[in-house]
Amino acid sequence: MSAGTSESGTGILQDLRLGTMIRELRRSKETEKGVRLTQAQAAELAGVSVSTYSKWEEGVRRPIRQNLDTLCKAMGAEEWRYQEMMSLVSGSSVQVGAWPPKITPEEIMVIESFPFPAIYRKLPECEIIYSNQACLDTYPMFRPAPSGSSTPANMIEIMLTDWRSRVIFVDWQDIAHRMVYVLKLWSHGVISERLTQIVETCSQVPEFDHMWHTDPLSSLFDNNSIGIRSLGDDSTVTYKVFRSWFPNHQSDEYEILIIPDYVGADPQA
Repeated sequence: MSAGTSESGTGILQDLRLGTMIRELRRSKETEKGVRLTQAQAAELAGVSVSTYSKWEEGVRRPIRQNLDTLCKAMGAEEWRYQEMMSLVSGSSVQVGAWPPKITPEEIMVIESFPFPAIYRKLPECEIIYSNQACLDTYPMFRPAPSGSSTPANMIEIMLTDWRSRVIFVDWQDIAHRMVYVLKLWSHGVISERLTQIVETCSQVPEFDHMWHTDPLSSLFDNNSIGIRSLGDDSTVTYKVFRSWFPNHQSDEYEILIIPDYVGADPQA
């Protein structure tokens, strides 16, 4: 068997997130006898030793793309899970700096040039760095925190605690559940004061406990279309779609989330 591990010592946070996703993928799969796959069985599917595979799940070692691709396909990983895991295996080190991160006038110009809502945010916490005017017109609650605030505005906190989120997002329950699930994957095994703060804030919402302890249906990840209502006219529903863009190809810490109109047949038809 090959070593199947990247020797890079960078990207500790990405490795922990990836390890969590590999473990959750294994636990979600059952054998013909109705029991979960063991690490030994998963290692055989990936073509690596049990020791190497165990280090993947612990986040101690990062698999190489070829072995991770083999593992995902052998286990029948859902497309959304596959794409997320493959993006993490290519990640580099995360350079954590003081909040708020610097954003240049040129970067603001790019974000404002989008004719549809766009949010520049920091991952994995989903902290809002900048929102263009098109975003604020449709999603006024996704406004960055004022300069000098003790903590940044957080998309997950806003989704769960701001009443406007429940009005604007037609399928609020499903969207919020998906966001909480991803937060859970990202935060597992990561010691972060900020992540703890986010969880504590969201835990005050009645629905959070169920969202945190129950995996969402895999169908929620099949497409990114969302139904949107206007705060001024909640009788009309339009459809948008979530898309992500990482402006710095060397890091997946910062992301531009764009929300253009859904083009094509009615996604709910």
